[in-house]
Amino acid sequence: MKTAGVVLDSWKLPVFKRHLDAAGYSYTEMPGPVAGTLLFQVEYEWVHTLKPIIEAAEKECKKGKRQ
Repeated sequence: MKTAGVVLDSWKLPVFKRHLDAAGYSYTEMPGPVAGTLLFQVEYEWVHTLKPIIEAAEKECKKGKRQ
C-alpha cells in the first residue's frame, strides 16, 4: 500500500471526506503546512483509481465556492 499526501483548505474537509469515504479509502488527517490547511495521508494501491476521486472532490469544491 502506498500513501499520497493531499493538502487542502480546511473548508474543503467535508467534501473530501465524503468522496474518500464513499470510495472506501483510508486516510489520516493532520495539520497542514500553512495555517488554514489540512494534510490528508491517503492509503492507495493504484494512483489511477485515486486521482478521479480527488479531482471530483476538488471540482465540487470549486463549484460550491462560486455559488
